[in-house]
Amino acid sequence: MAVVLNLDYETAKTAQRIIAKSQGNEPSDVENLATKALGVLQENGVYACLLYLYSRTNNTESPISQIIRQELLALTELAGKKSPVDGAETVLKFINENICNDLETLLLTKKLWEQTLIYTRYGAKARGVQ
Repeated sequence: MAVVLNLDYETAKTAQRIIAKSQGNEPSDVENLATKALGVLQENGVYACLLYLYSRTNNTESPISQIIRQELLALTELAGKKSPVDGAETVLKFINENICNDLETLLLTKKLWEQTLIYTRYGAKARGVQ
């Protein structure tokens, strides 16, 4: 019997972890970075999204970017791929060789990341209202 995963639940849970881990940051900063990363993902794809997140090096965005990257990379396990978590070069090579080269895996990963970033945006906005 095949195991059936509720992917919406998994993406919501991942977004909740991002929000919880970013408690020390301004909600608007988390929302803005998630929104920008989502835009890059939708316009340019999975690889570009990671490049964008790795390029965030200022004091405000860097810690948030690291949290988002780690959580998005953890979602690759749902596509049957276990991503390394450290080192931009290692991670980008993994994404290119294991995610981007397989259309089905690429589309699943993109969908999972999109949903997670959408939930993260609204989760950060909701946290800012409390």
